[in-house]
Amino acid sequence: MEPFVLFSIAGAVILLGFLGEWIFDKTSIPDPIWLMLFGVILSQFMPVADNPVFTEVGTLFTVFALIFILFDGTINTNLRDMLFGVTRGSSIALLSFILTVTVTTVVVWAVGFGLLNGLLLGVIVGDSAQTVIIPLFKKIKISKEAAAALTFESAFSDVLCIVGAVTIIKVMTLNNFAMMDVTKSIFYSFSVAIVVGILWGFMWLAIHKKIDQYTRSYLTAIAVLLLLYSFVEYIGASGALACLAFAIVLGNSKKIMEAFHKNEEESITPGAKFFYGEISFFVKSFFFVYLGMLLNLKEPILILFGVVITLLVYLARPLAVKLSTRKLKLSENDIAYLEVLYPKGLSAAVLAQLPLQYGLPYAQMFSNVIISVITSSILLTIIMIFLAEKGIFFGFGRLFGLQRANKLTPLQPGGNPQTSDLKK
Repeated sequence: MEPFVLFSIAGAVILLGFLGEWIFDKTSIPDPIWLMLFGVILSQFMPVADNPVFTEVGTLFTVFALIFILFDGTINTNLRDMLFGVTRGSSIALLSFILTVTVTTVVVWAVGFGLLNGLLLGVIVGDSAQTVIIPLFKKIKISKEAAAALTFESAFSDVLCIVGAVTIIKVMTLNNFAMMDVTKSIFYSFSVAIVVGILWGFMWLAIHKKIDQYTRSYLTAIAVLLLLYSFVEYIGASGALACLAFAIVLGNSKKIMEAFHKNEEESITPGAKFFYGEISFFVKSFFFVYLGMLLNLKEPILILFGVVITLLVYLARPLAVKLSTRKLKLSENDIAYLEVLYPKGLSAAVLAQLPLQYGLPYAQMFSNVIISVITSSILLTIIMIFLAEKGIFFGFGRLFGLQRANKLTPLQPGGNPQTSDLKK
């Protein structure tokens, strides 16, 4: 392919990413829809799914996307909230994750694809898309408590999905399925990864403090991140978890050092977070286009299967909301939004490619199903939000008697999180 063709596509993807965010701001239609649609159109002119060069590059890009999603998402996560955030979404994240995995596993097992495949698909679609949810709830009238729960849930669910997927893939790729051997292997992989990631983080803090007076290159942290992943994978542990532990140390360096009675400046400055956010935008834009190019429109049954899983997951969601918000004084509006703000996003998209990377059975099939779940979940969320704003939709929980029957107040778009909606 001519270089000018590749450059024109790259330029178009970046501009479409910015245009998609502008459209999102004006219409509440998330940009992944447009990016994947562009990828589908490209695939009609550039059939690359069976191209070995494209597959190899796609594998490398998938791994980098996984590493960077963990890094960029975790450096913005408060360690205290991560450890003690029960009222801020960890309970709803955990319950929703368990219900999603259970529903998906049962459906996949029922059609004959096996228990482990069902579990793997379930943990991958247990993601709650931060890049879709946060901009959406800023446009609606929702309480601070509900907004905080959604924010923390989206961050916590990423960790659950990635750890769960890595664990199941580890089990599926082991030659010996003896429970004791599997447990030892996973314990070694996770414990070594976490310890090395934490030590790597403290080592980098010490080095960064010395070199920062000479150069302020934000890319050095990414270089260290890539070296960490490579080293941990080489010694047979989980590179993804090591990167997670590394990012926690960097993102909470000031508070961690204060615990040791040392005064330190934040290692990740606002400028650095802005820079990493720009890279995250770049990765997100290209990855969703890449997913669209992989979607096989010649197998509509897989797309329909993904839609069915999405509907079942959303119907199970109200139970998680009911059980996890019993002690929170939330309005009917808040509960309805908690039920529907559960779209899938970039984490699920990246994890969808891991089975292909490891050569697992049904990998290509699952990739199509997961892409369908991502697309249909985003569309369903948009539709339900629109209906709730018009006072037409009252929450899925009302279908099962899980929600009080008081009428919802029609909402106006563009509202900010408020506490005035809370029940006294």
